[in-house]
Amino acid sequence: MRVPTILAALALIGCDGPRENAGEQADFVAGEVNSEDTLRSGPAEELGEKEDRADQTRERAADARADELEAAADQKREAADQEVDALENEAKRVRSQ
Repeated sequence: MRVPTILAALALIGCDGPRENAGEQADFVAGEVNSEDTLRSGPAEELGEKEDRADQTRERAADARADELEAAADQKREAADQEVDALENEAKRVRSQ
């Protein structure tokens, strides 16, 4: 029964962001927790975790906006290509008359 708990704890440790890790160390140095490896979170670690999550949310939002801009550029490029094709066809028609 103890092994799954340890494995779950190890999985969580691997997910810590840089601010959460720094908060964890700060909590240990400040005496808020007895060890950096404890499952209990101190206030600095909790704040760091929230800041890491906020950073991840901002990054995902920026990626989504960039994807939107790329899609808009692709649409404009396709429309421009169609316009170029139409003008070239018109030029061919004029020449053939």
